Amino acid sequence: VDAVLLSHLLYDDGLLALPPKEAEARLAEDAKSELAALRKTLEDRKADAQKIDVTMAHALQEAKSRDLPIYLAGNPAKHGDVAARSMPAIFTSGQRQAFNSNGSGRLELANALASAENPLTARVIVNRVWAGHFGYGLVRTPSNFGQVGERPSHPGLLDYLAVWFVEKSWSLKKLHRLILQSATYQQASSFDAKNYEADPENRLLWRMNRRRLEIEPWRDAMLAVSGELDLTLGGPSKKLDDANNKRRTLYGFVSRHRLDELLRLFDFPDPNITSARRTTTTVPLQQLFVLNSEFMMRRARALATRLKKDDMADDSEQVKFAYRLVYGRSPVPAELELGVQFLQSVDEDKESKINALEQFALALLSSNEFMFLD
Repeated sequence: VDAVLLSHLLYDDGLLALPPKEAEARLAEDAKSELAALRKTLEDRKADAQKIDVTMAHALQEAKSRDLPIYLAGNPAKHGDVAARSMPAIFTSGQRQAFNSNGSGRLELANALASAENPLTARVIVNRVWAGHFGYGLVRTPSNFGQVGERPSHPGLLDYLAVWFVEKSWSLKKLHRLILQSATYQQASSFDAKNYEADPENRLLWRMNRRRLEIEPWRDAMLAVSGELDLTLGGPSKKLDDANNKRRTLYGFVSRHRLDELLRLFDFPDPNITSARRTTTTVPLQQLFVLNSEFMMRRARALATRLKKDDMADDSEQVKFAYRLVYGRSPVPAELELGVQFLQSVDEDKESKINALEQFALALLSSNEFMFLD
């Protein structure tokens, strides 16, 4: 009874209760000092905790799982037969084979998709890798291998690559090497009238398809030849319109709500939807960007500075070095003569000479030879 009475008198709203601030003032000096020390320790530990960089990641956790019924006509109120967790029957010779799972079945589904017994996954992967190197896949509808998709141009080759890929432990590195070392990939893009007449779309791969670089390798290449590319691995993404961002475009920040102007202008796919392959457009705004944008001017100035730093003996040496840097080749006599004439066409004072070199650098970076793969 006494305990109940005291609790009613002393609890937060009781008659004898004291507000926390008043209670602290009534403590003895030793108790006050101890309380102040505890508070200081708490604040210090909070500050230390804020300095700890904890890496966070989204993860899935298995919960209570069960097989669900089929909703007839999509109506959850009309239940059909219970559909056991399994691969779609079309992949298992028309017979549904339920997973033997104590969980959700995700692990079993992943193993079934990446199984050597499932030929579709390997074919889809090798087809997309092939498309990355040739511009088009052996099946030109990379997200549709069904009846309404296109038939493969080389079905035997597709089967061979898929089997080889699985036998090599699904190694993408080995697959890239196999394709890049092939005679087919190493062909030139030279035109042949007879072959063109028989196969105008180059479906039989009688030459290499001439391709324009995607925005990511194109931007990286400009930073590389100008000597500015930051090859640091990892780290957070950064906006590409930041003038100080010299990192690979792979680390560029991509917003689904406001896509960077550089990415949008050069056919970066809509990040709100999935894209099987990129479209390639040629519009006037692209050339206006190349000729007038501050990004291109900064690259041209950096390239010109790199050419000057190497103390080339004369204009001829600067032109040769520029061609080797940008195109990976020496200029032909006509190109060398034209480049020297341009550099010498302005006044010989230092400021004009720099401007001429910058304009020459911009012309090299803006050319089709730098932007296209032959």
